[in-house]
Amino acid sequence: MGIRSELILLAADGLQDTEIALRCGLHRQTVARWRRRFRSSRLPGLTDASSAIRRGRIAEERLRTMVRSTVAGRRPGGRVWSTRSLAQEFGVSHMTVQRLWEAYRIRPKRLDATPPRADPVTGARPWDVIGLYFDGPSAALALTLRPTWPRPGRAEPQNDVGPAVSRRVALVLPNDYSRVERAFGRLGSPALVVPEGGASTSSALLRFLGALGGRVDGRRSVRILATRPDLETTARIERWLIRHPAFQLVWVSEIEPWKQRAVLELAAVGRVPTSARQFRGRAELTLSLARSLSAYRSGSGPFSWMARPSDVAEGEAAYGLRYDLAVTGHAGFKSPALLESTMPSTRTTTEAERRSARKILRAYLRLRAGERVTIESWTETLGYANAFVLETLRMGGRPLLLYQDEPTYWAATTEVPSGRLSQLGDHRKAALERTDVFVSFFGPSDRERFHSLPSPTLFRLGEYQDSMYEAAAKAGARSVQLAIGRVSAASARMYGVDGPAWREELLDATLVDSKVLRRRAASVALRLRKGRELEISHPNGTRVQFRLKGRPPVVSDGVVSKAKSKADWNLVTLPAGVVTVALDESFADGTFLANVASSCGLSDTVGEFAGGKWTFARGRLARFAYGEGRELFAQSYGRAGRGRDRPASVSIGLNPRISTSPLLEDQGLGTISLNIGRNDHLGGTTRTPWWAWLFLRGGDLTVDGKAVVHAGTLAE
Repeated sequence: MGIRSELILLAADGLQDTEIALRCGLHRQTVARWRRRFRSSRLPGLTDASSAIRRGRIAEERLRTMVRSTVAGRRPGGRVWSTRSLAQEFGVSHMTVQRLWEAYRIRPKRLDATPPRADPVTGARPWDVIGLYFDGPSAALALTLRPTWPRPGRAEPQNDVGPAVSRRVALVLPNDYSRVERAFGRLGSPALVVPEGGASTSSALLRFLGALGGRVDGRRSVRILATRPDLETTARIERWLIRHPAFQLVWVSEIEPWKQRAVLELAAVGRVPTSARQFRGRAELTLSLARSLSAYRSGSGPFSWMARPSDVAEGEAAYGLRYDLAVTGHAGFKSPALLESTMPSTRTTTEAERRSARKILRAYLRLRAGERVTIESWTETLGYANAFVLETLRMGGRPLLLYQDEPTYWAATTEVPSGRLSQLGDHRKAALERTDVFVSFFGPSDRERFHSLPSPTLFRLGEYQDSMYEAAAKAGARSVQLAIGRVSAASARMYGVDGPAWREELLDATLVDSKVLRRRAASVALRLRKGRELEISHPNGTRVQFRLKGRPPVVSDGVVSKAKSKADWNLVTLPAGVVTVALDESFADGTFLANVASSCGLSDTVGEFAGGKWTFARGRLARFAYGEGRELFAQSYGRAGRGRDRPASVSIGLNPRISTSPLLEDQGLGTISLNIGRNDHLGGTTRTPWWAWLFLRGGDLTVDGKAVVHAGTLAE
């Protein structure tokens, strides 16, 4: 860019092309070319993107004729065209013909010795997002396409977003259909007619298209969903599309219909299966992108994003876009009102928060006067943390508040090297190693934004948390982690629940009498530890049998005790109330049909799951079905490792106040949860880093023929 600017300045001083070439060390034709681009496009003409929009050396009419001659099949005399014969006919190089055939994926039709058979027509489905452009009322979304081939004996799959679209789409002016028919009529490509009017933003759109053309190889088809092309440069867009046959342009009249179509396209991307090494699910990803596009506000400044070629090749481009929108952010995709509500700076603690903090400090942590209490809080939970500070002081304790400002945290994830994010300062470590009680909130509260961070950054942030827990374990501190830290407007939107109701439910569930939870947990755990045969049934068709192996159940009853050693330390999650036991991995027979919908049913992604049905035979999961979320489960299950189909564990809920809280549905009183996959953390033998679960309420669970749960109620 610097040398180009220099040669333009020299030209402004009156120097000729030859003199400029000598001074700058360039060829005279190079100087002339950049001067022409500057005269036609001014400063944008000096960018690299402009080079992808230049006119070719072959006239468009000759290019069309060469394509029509190729697909027609034979030249005069009945012989098949070759690259050299066609090149001789049109006065071009045979390599030019070869590149033309490769670009349009065409070949002359040869004489077959056997009658041709009817090959199935392939559709094309969106595969990955590679570009996004916004400028006022104009927008464009670029997606790579992948053909869908029908399986033998099955009907042709339909496009997820409507009828299949041709690989090339021409933009033409009204009342000029004859030119379209001449150009594309024999190729079978439909023309897209642009109505008169529209904003003058096609120059920017052309630059966007030109930059995309340099980032996608010729083997990939690309669909551009765009709004409002400028009529003055429509001919340039048409010429660009002719020379880039892998691109198709779908035009939508206004921004709102464009958003609706874009959401459908992204939904199709979310149903694309991922490879085994891509452990992240696409449904959560595309749901996040669709929300961002739907919330875009015009007039907030231009936005342009394009994927790196390496991300396009690896199918990781959409993750990069989600990172840019969720982490770095742009004014058009952020709602000020929402940000103000989810990131309060200060607020007064409520009586419910004070009552819950008092309950935890007295009943669960058994705080004594003079003990040191360390409280780790985030922006969203600052009011709740202040309640702990006040109640600690009232009980004679010595509180220390460790505060993490969430906006500063997000800025650090983008501006600070990831290696520094894992470093726990000696001063904080020293405080934790001398604490008697440790209270931690899940954080940050914006879980959607957290999960969009790159894997190396997540790994480093995890190291930081582990260092904190290690310091608390060294002190043998009585420790709890509060699930209310997950509650925020953004997380409620991701999990599909009502935020205020979610917060209220967690506060109420924490106030459940800890003695009642301990008594229920002890009774259930005793029966599971001594039993051998376990059966679950329900009038909805559930009837499945498992075996127990005398493994000790894992109990979550809110009991917090001082660790006898560092290895004995435990971080207790509150609210509490569930008993879980690892099953015999070699035996399972029957059907388990869930009747609780949830946004959390897999260990590696978030989505909507309802009507899950698992059928077991010979100790393995033989079939599965879902009323909602089947594709998401199938993708995740397909990339899971060995042991994914084995029964893992059964849980029984004890907390009467839990109903809809995400990730805690298993704690609901009488709720029966069934897990498959990993269970080594519960004393089992399956180590695969994947697991899934279903929930059943109102059912029966018996151990050796004796009822533990009857009609959704714990048996006495």
